[in-house]
Amino acid sequence: MINTFRQLWGILTPQARRRFVAVLLLVLVMTAIETAGVVSIMPFLAVLGNPDLVTEQPQLAAVYQWLGFDTPIQFIVVLGVISAAVVAVASLFKSITTYTLYRFAHLQRHDISTRLLQTYLQQPYAWFLSRNSAGLSKTMLSEVDQLGNNLLLPVIQMIAHGMVILAMLLLLMVYDPFMALLAAGIIGSLYFTIYRVVRVRLGRIGRERREANSERFQAASEALGGIKAITLTGRASTYLARFRHPSRTYSRHLAANDTLGQVPLYLVEATGYAGLVALVLVLAWRGDDLGQILPVIGLYGFAAYRMLPAAQIVYRGFARLRFGAAALDHIHRDLHLPQRPRVPAPSPWKPERHIRLAAVSYAYPGSENRPVLKDINLHIPVNHTIGIIGATGSGKSTLLDLILGLLEPTTGHILIDDLPLTAERLSAWHRAIGYVPQEIYLLDNTVAANIALGLRPNETDQAALEAAAKAAQIHDFIVNELPQGYATTVGERGIRLSGGQRQRIGIARALYHNPSVLILDEATSALDVNTEKEVQAAIDALQGQKTILIVAHRMSTVKRCDQIFTLCDNSIRLTDGIRVPS
Repeated sequence: MINTFRQLWGILTPQARRRFVAVLLLVLVMTAIETAGVVSIMPFLAVLGNPDLVTEQPQLAAVYQWLGFDTPIQFIVVLGVISAAVVAVASLFKSITTYTLYRFAHLQRHDISTRLLQTYLQQPYAWFLSRNSAGLSKTMLSEVDQLGNNLLLPVIQMIAHGMVILAMLLLLMVYDPFMALLAAGIIGSLYFTIYRVVRVRLGRIGRERREANSERFQAASEALGGIKAITLTGRASTYLARFRHPSRTYSRHLAANDTLGQVPLYLVEATGYAGLVALVLVLAWRGDDLGQILPVIGLYGFAAYRMLPAAQIVYRGFARLRFGAAALDHIHRDLHLPQRPRVPAPSPWKPERHIRLAAVSYAYPGSENRPVLKDINLHIPVNHTIGIIGATGSGKSTLLDLILGLLEPTTGHILIDDLPLTAERLSAWHRAIGYVPQEIYLLDNTVAANIALGLRPNETDQAALEAAAKAAQIHDFIVNELPQGYATTVGERGIRLSGGQRQRIGIARALYHNPSVLILDEATSALDVNTEKEVQAAIDALQGQKTILIVAHRMSTVKRCDQIFTLCDNSIRLTDGIRVPS
């Protein structure tokens, strides 16, 4: 449990920690006002049960005379009004404090989700090769929700209501230490015993809940992502079954957690009521009159009214901490992943002479004895168009990822004008590149937003937008065929566009920032012959103006390149010399 508190404190930023301390100070003030409300009821009930105390009790008599009351009943009414006012103020302040507690907890949920996304986006590309995107989304959204509901909020509530319990106990101890300690011992023992019984089960179902949550996110992501293939193959029932089991497990464990956190309340309520009845019987057995019994019963009853719900919240907080520990471990680990330092966006690192690969080899982590590429030497002159062909699995996309700087060579170097491509220069290199993948990722947004990817509407340069679209030979289609031109929404993954139109939007996106290097990874492999010709015409129009690297598995795609290389058996060789005849 101590480790859980340490991890929870560790994921808070310094600013959040200061806010947490401020919230605790507010809780202290709330506790003091709430204690005053409990204290205020005792003199009111004492005088109500025995009006003669107004003149017999020295302190009350002094106040009675100072305020100039004519009859004890007037004094009793004022005491009642004051007590009710103090309790009302305490309740109002408690409402304000409760809002502050919830606001802090939920804003931390927002902050942690944002920091997780920022941490993920700063990881190297190779890190994502062993991660599932649905799992990362699940951690940022669902697991952080669990962190807020089962850890952050319960901890704050535990501290707040723990202070209330402590204040009530101190108040009762002033009146009768033995009875106060006896009541605290009985209630505390009940909760401690129940927690010891259920803690192991809470830890186990907490871990199973996290695993089930991951499985249901993955099943849902795969089912919706491959809806076309699933519909055509009639495999919907398979994915439904994959989702149903973890979803049911997840829901059952949430129900178990809520039940185990709530059930003790009923036992403790019965115990508290029985204790109050026993106190009344003891006082009556001793022969105390109503004037003595009433204030004591009022004090203990009102204190119990405040203490028992607070004790239940503290217990439930411990239970939720145990249940949510697995989510905390995972989030704590991800938040402490290494991050790149933030630096201002550098100027593009445009090659002036050439791009070279010098004895580059690469093997994926865990497969060091089976390199994908071995001793690759490649020279790419500036403003030339280079084609690379090879069979599926020959390492073409891996080679591009190395040139892009997404992967780091196992051995060898990538040189830009004879300067090595290092982590420090990577951001500047990326700003000089336009990249067109085989499958264009399109947002469910406008054509303009998809071309100027990542920019807000007020940041988009319309002239650059149209220039890129014209270079990709899609401007006329956008203006003449789409109902709202550049403001037309393309649908999820560009479902309202043809394959060729999607590819040309991808080319326009790559050209929007006017890069000096254009890299196309199997950009036309999924297109029909006529559409490929249209896209190829857009690429041909750029030859001689930019350094273009085209990867394909068909010779027809690269036949107009200045040089063509073939990838085979983990190595590369020049194909047919300079300029392949068409």
